[in-house]
Amino acid sequence: MVALWLGLTLWGDVAEAAVRTLKVGFYDNPPKLTRGAQGQPSGSFVELLQAIAREEDWTLVFEECRWAECLQRLERGELDLMPDVALTSERQARMDFHVQPALLSWSQIYRSPAVNITSVLDLEGRRVAVLRDSVQATVLQGMLQGFGLRATLVPVESFADAFAVVAAGRADAAAANVHFGDYHMHAYGLRSTPVVFNPTRLYFAAPRGRHGDVLAAIDRHLLRWSADPNSPYHQILRRWAMPPGLTVGWPAWASTAMATLGGMAILFAGLTMWLRRRVRQATEDLQRSERRYRELTESLTDVIWTLDPQTMRLTYVSPAVRRLRGMEPQEVMAQPLEAGLPPQAAARVRALLASRLAAFEASGQTQSEPVVLELPQLRKDGSIVWTEVVSTLVRNPDDGHIEVRGVTRDISERRAAQERIERLARYDQLTRLPNRTYLQERLAALLSAARLQRQALAVLALDLDHFKTVNEAQGLSTGDALLIEVAQRLQALCGPHDVVARAASDEFVLVLVDVDGSTAAQRAQALLEAVARPYQIQGVEIGLGATIGIALFPDDGDDADELLRRADAAMHQAKQTARNSLRFYTAELQHRSDRLLKLSSALAQAVARSELRLLYQPQISLRDGRIVGAEALLRWQHPEWGSIAPAEFIPVAESSGRIVEIGDWVLREALAAVRRWAEWPGAPYVAVNVSVLQLRRPEFAQRLRELAERQGVAPGRLELEVTESVTAGEAEVARQTLRPLVEAGFPVAIDDFGTGYSSLAYLRRLGFARLKIDRAFVVDIGRDADAEAIIRAIVQLAHTLGLTTIAEGVETVEQATFLAGVGCDLMQGWLFSAALEEADLATLVRKHDAAGWHQRWLGPPTLA
Repeated sequence: MVALWLGLTLWGDVAEAAVRTLKVGFYDNPPKLTRGAQGQPSGSFVELLQAIAREEDWTLVFEECRWAECLQRLERGELDLMPDVALTSERQARMDFHVQPALLSWSQIYRSPAVNITSVLDLEGRRVAVLRDSVQATVLQGMLQGFGLRATLVPVESFADAFAVVAAGRADAAAANVHFGDYHMHAYGLRSTPVVFNPTRLYFAAPRGRHGDVLAAIDRHLLRWSADPNSPYHQILRRWAMPPGLTVGWPAWASTAMATLGGMAILFAGLTMWLRRRVRQATEDLQRSERRYRELTESLTDVIWTLDPQTMRLTYVSPAVRRLRGMEPQEVMAQPLEAGLPPQAAARVRALLASRLAAFEASGQTQSEPVVLELPQLRKDGSIVWTEVVSTLVRNPDDGHIEVRGVTRDISERRAAQERIERLARYDQLTRLPNRTYLQERLAALLSAARLQRQALAVLALDLDHFKTVNEAQGLSTGDALLIEVAQRLQALCGPHDVVARAASDEFVLVLVDVDGSTAAQRAQALLEAVARPYQIQGVEIGLGATIGIALFPDDGDDADELLRRADAAMHQAKQTARNSLRFYTAELQHRSDRLLKLSSALAQAVARSELRLLYQPQISLRDGRIVGAEALLRWQHPEWGSIAPAEFIPVAESSGRIVEIGDWVLREALAAVRRWAEWPGAPYVAVNVSVLQLRRPEFAQRLRELAERQGVAPGRLELEVTESVTAGEAEVARQTLRPLVEAGFPVAIDDFGTGYSSLAYLRRLGFARLKIDRAFVVDIGRDADAEAIIRAIVQLAHTLGLTTIAEGVETVEQATFLAGVGCDLMQGWLFSAALEEADLATLVRKHDAAGWHQRWLGPPTLA
């Protein structure tokens, strides 16, 4: 009745003063937003706003709407205020908020009594009801993905709907804010779980650019009231802290017992006992809470800590610091923060903390946004451990003292894996120069800077003249030493912002920053002279030349691919006229050569005219010498031009889209062949390369299943080889593409593994059966310790993940022996056999003495 009287009084006063009216969005979310006994808006947020309105002489008009609808109306300016809104960067760009939070909250999972949920892992396979289009739903989805869990999110329009769905058995659990959940779970027969997430600050929101004075007034009252335990703010929060029917009050017989002294004594005694029970219960609850918190912090591998930014001393450190740094929490807290960091990291932390502290003090906020850093920290034995540190500045509302709170975790393994993958993916293992993949990234960044600064830029494609002749005459080790020396000479003539990369075997690309055509020509001539100086390699003097093609930005192109293509075209044009020279790109080189045009036209008829055929290169077990399979290799025999190399016509087929038709023909031929091989000794499988364009056709998996069924071939006898580009950068698309094939039973192998970006996540989750070690690593066995180390790492990684490995391009006994020694499973290459016609392969399979071959080349076969 008091609240009703205050509301009526406020309404009368505002109407009398004819002051501004505020339209307020209202949706059902007890106890923060609910209906009173007479249907009037009520709840903690409503009463808080009404209390402020009384002070400011505002008239409040509550307009009921669904949650998502309320937010849309607020953005359109149809509402003036919206209570109970969580602050996010996305919403901050579309709405205005005050600074002091109105309420702190978090999200929690509430379960049906029929299911058991004790951690986030128990959500696997569960149906969870969530509020549609809410931050809560987004955060929960991210948390599930982070743990690799699959749960079905059931969207609902309100938390009441979410609890009703669980109560009706249409969901296993519901996500709700803790205020609603704890207030209503018993009414729906639900149970709370330990799964909490999304700590949130709740505010009143206004349309962007409007009602700044209203938000300022709200801040003014919240700041004043939050510091006073007897203020309307704290009274309202206490009033709405318990569900209806559980409010604390005197016993029902108190009014009559007050009539006599004896009754008063009884009342006093009863009240004292009741208060003692309440205090005891509260004490037990607090002890349980402290015990749960202690158990939680002591069981986590991450270190939880707090820091006084004024003294730079840690005021709390959880026991997990023993595992991280080999020190007791008391030891860490006894020394300054900087004592645990290398000097550069310590200076970085101090500078960053000082700037954050100054900005936070000026902002007046109670909590800053979290900041993530990767830092090296010192262990007790002097070694370094790499850590990820997440920290937040928090202001004590009572005394204004600022504290830093954070979590630190060990990322040593992650960082080592990232560095290893980066080396594989970005750098050439021989010269240590950026490879073509990293070159394109660097060139794109330099082009962006050149556009902003209106600078010119030159791309140089440099190819060594007659390098193949040197390789054949002097040997591969001499050729490698020569490439290293060339790389060093090129780097010596480049500035700190220029780029030198190895694009292929004897091809280099240079990017020269802020140069015009004249300067580019002068520097290119200097590069030619540097390369042409004699080399002393292993006591032998070697002469070498080079040819350079040049493309200029912005004259010859505006993006990385275009400039690289045109520089390469200019280089090839120069080679046709005069080697050891340079040439700029010209417009006529933009047109495709007659040869490519003719190839594209003829390729359209190749399948119909039966000009394509398959050869098969055996794949042999390094354990026992058996022929276990063969890779199908495509060949094109043109009636006029003769044999055309795959390296020449396959890129044409890819760019024209004809690879889909050709790939379909290859699959039909390969399946027919493997059906015939069923009668051969060992019944070898066939491996087929599949184009990215084929894989991404929606009907590919179904088409392949139909072809296999028509031929009567089990899927396990056809292996599909895909390149790493199928998955790099788009793991989810790859998973959707490859899953139907894996589920149908077709083994999938990664071709040329180690030459692209290899994500451990997709190796684990996409169902690959085999990794194919690229010949670029195999050829360096016996000559390059780094290549051998990479092969060992690939084999170990594959076996850890339950995959097999095959090495391609094996040509020497030394290579085969090394591969067998490190545990590689299979090999293919000229050491055993070139690619064969099917009839020749049949003869080889029938006559092959597996044990004898293994004994002759590798020693006694390995016993399974």
